[in-house]
Order: sequence, then C-alpha cells, then structure tokens
Amino acid sequence: MSCSSTSGTSSLTQMIIMPLFLITSSIDKGIYDHDFQLVEADSRLAVAQHILDHPHQWETYLRSAYPRDLQDSTFRFGSLWDCVHQPEMTTERLLELINMTSVDGDRASQVRIFEVKVQQLSEVDTNPFDI
Repeated sequence: MSCSSTSGTSSLTQMIIMPLFLITSSIDKGIYDHDFQLVEADSRLAVAQHILDHPHQWETYLRSAYPRDLQDSTFRFGSLWDCVHQPEMTTERLLELINMTSVDGDRASQVRIFEVKVQQLSEVDTNPFDI
C-alpha cells in the first residue's frame, strides 16, 4: 500500500476505519478459536442484519443458542436458528433475543455481540471496578 498522495495527505489518514465487533458463542466448557468472530461493521444492528440475511454463515452459533426470559417461564422461542427463520423477525428483536441467551450445561450456548476498541498493552486493565 502506498502512503503517498498528490494532495500531501497520507492515504492512511484518509482511510475510514470501521468499528470492530466480536461475536462470541460460549459454552460451559470454555471458549475455543472457532467460538468467536472479529468483524468490521457499522454497528451491532448491522451485524444482526447480516445474521438475518445470511443465517447459514452463523448456523453453528444460532442452533445452540436459546433465548430465555427468566421473568416469564412461558416464554418459548426455540433456538436463535428458529428465530431468524420467522418472517416477522426484525433486527432489533434479534438483538434482544441474542442478549437473552445464556450458557446452560452442554445444551445451550450464550451468543453476544461486543464492540471492540483497540488499545495499547499498557492501557489494559481487566478490573472494571477500579476507579
């Protein structure tokens, strides 16, 4: 990639950097290298829209994740795979359902979509309660 420009501005500084999102599918036995994807997207909604538009690319994550409403024991949606095939499913509702998944023994996985910010190693602090 060339960094020169006739206008005097580096082409690297002209690049638009898209946000990064980490999509995870975790089970009770831990997380493995195939259990997460790091993608560029405009937003969490864009990731969810991609999942709705291309469910086969996300099938492994979707089939083992079951949204649950701990406040409502009658809540039954099946797996996220079932949800993405409902004609009335919206991007916003899919995000809600993704956030309702949780690990349940060997049977169910938790799917999440996190926006990721790149930082220097010296900035890492894994204690969110430090003030």
